[in-house]
Amino acid sequence: MCACSDSCCSSGRSALRSIFINYRRDDSEGEAGRLFDDLTSHFSRDSVFMDVAAIEPGRDFRKAIDQSVANCNVLLALIGRDWLDSKDSQGSRRLENANDFVRIELASALRRDIPVIPVLVRGAKMPHADQLPDDLKELHYRNAVELTHARWKSDVQVLIRALHPYMDTPAPQPARAEAAPQVVSPSPSGPHTVNTEVGIQRIGTQDIERITKELATYIGPISDVIVKKAAKRCTSVEELCGKVSQEIERATDRAKFLRSCRF
Repeated sequence: MCACSDSCCSSGRSALRSIFINYRRDDSEGEAGRLFDDLTSHFSRDSVFMDVAAIEPGRDFRKAIDQSVANCNVLLALIGRDWLDSKDSQGSRRLENANDFVRIELASALRRDIPVIPVLVRGAKMPHADQLPDDLKELHYRNAVELTHARWKSDVQVLIRALHPYMDTPAPQPARAEAAPQVVSPSPSGPHTVNTEVGIQRIGTQDIERITKELATYIGPISDVIVKKAAKRCTSVEELCGKVSQEIERATDRAKFLRSCRF
């Protein structure tokens, strides 16, 4: 039986765990399990490490964890809304405990310069460096991804593409529409006409980049995928803004985004 209430490991398993999921059970257990299923269905069960049943009696759990983390290519740190201030039975913040399993795993990966990707769930925000113990402060400077309930499938696909370089496997290519004949724009310098492999996309690259940046304020990095996909089916900036604005949950934020699109 596992000696901790959070993610833990055993060095008794010989297979390489390329992706290590670090999480706190009272903060993001459901999301961790769902992400584990998605990653194992895409890669393989032996490529993703989340939990095992036991650390052998008599083993130094700190060394066991350190050895297991050392075998991974990338660590995913799931951070929910209660991750930073989670308390133990004595009312102390878990992250302040040097023997906290989540802290040990993260500190081990950061110390070894193993890529650590913060994965924000349940609307969590990245903690500031001054809110973290010294051995975890580097976490603040790692680029994060966000997994949301409403856009879980598309968010996970973004994460999977980001993981492929660490797995030494080619990233999946998005499905390509049937190619249309190449058409030369009569006005190549025009602000709203660019040629693409699937025909003419009547929205300029600069407009797409700006819309992506504005949308990212509300939904995070997934905006890049959403805007580019929607742009292929839209014929104007106004139509594109209207379509992608549906990804914003709050009506007030959606209205603010649409106002920012008037350029």
